[in-house]
Amino acid sequence: MANQFITDPVKMRNTCYILFLFFLVGCQEERKFLIDDSYKENHTEFKKELHEEQVYYLSIVDMFKLDSASPNTFGSAEENKFRLKDSTAPGNFGAIIFEKDSLIFKAAPDIQVKTEDDSVIKEYNLLHLDHRGHSEVMRYQNYSWYVNSLEDVKLLRIMDSRNPEIDKFPGFQTYELTPDFIFEGQLTYYESPKLIEIPVSYGGTREAEFIGTVEFQYKGKTYSLDFMKGNFIMFGDKTALTETYGAGRYLEFTTSDNKTTILDFNRAYNPPCSYSSFTTCAYPPEENWLDFAVKAGEKETLVDQAN
Repeated sequence: MANQFITDPVKMRNTCYILFLFFLVGCQEERKFLIDDSYKENHTEFKKELHEEQVYYLSIVDMFKLDSASPNTFGSAEENKFRLKDSTAPGNFGAIIFEKDSLIFKAAPDIQVKTEDDSVIKEYNLLHLDHRGHSEVMRYQNYSWYVNSLEDVKLLRIMDSRNPEIDKFPGFQTYELTPDFIFEGQLTYYESPKLIEIPVSYGGTREAEFIGTVEFQYKGKTYSLDFMKGNFIMFGDKTALTETYGAGRYLEFTTSDNKTTILDFNRAYNPPCSYSSFTTCAYPPEENWLDFAVKAGEKETLVDQAN
């Protein structure tokens, strides 16, 4: 799930998914998608991937804004610039220091910090960022951390794979699977990225790049949604504030030819800000608010609150 504004998720893509849905399309004039056992099995796999992403966000236990003027030490000890709430964490993991055009992590001498490829490091440049603005993840035992670059702000996010919040989260209630909100879409790509001001969870707005638009038909009317890199859509609809997350939801799609796709709103999911206070989220631009109710995908209500 994908994008430069939120913390990195497990990317929920199934290369066979779009072909699978086309196979299910009927031959009648108004095409209808089928919710059969094969579709349900495929959707179950999607839900597993979504759960993995939610676990990822729920593992975040602290978030700090880095200071360019002094060493950003962090750990459970009182003398750190950033003190973790978890008293069982190491007293000091190390420090993150701004050095000219670099952002250097220096490990504390008494712990063995590793990168994602299991290499042990004592010093590492965290300004090798991916397309989301995320540095490589550092880790020590059940703890891990990375830097998220948001324009001029750099945030340190610290994760704990044993965070009790993971087991406490029951998941969101969802609508019943329905063929009524699965659409064939036509893709158009902009010659150059379109810049749109979008709301963000940390206040105000910021410019975001959209690379194209997808058009679809609903009840005889044509609708379009702008999308970003990774075939990522932020959208809102008439269910917001009453049944679904008020700031909007996310949706991704696949395409085999860059011309057509299937928009399956049964896969609409909530931004991580809806269940984790340690995330930063972007929300749909005004252009992506639909004037009808999309009764598909995740709701705002938690599973245990729905009973």
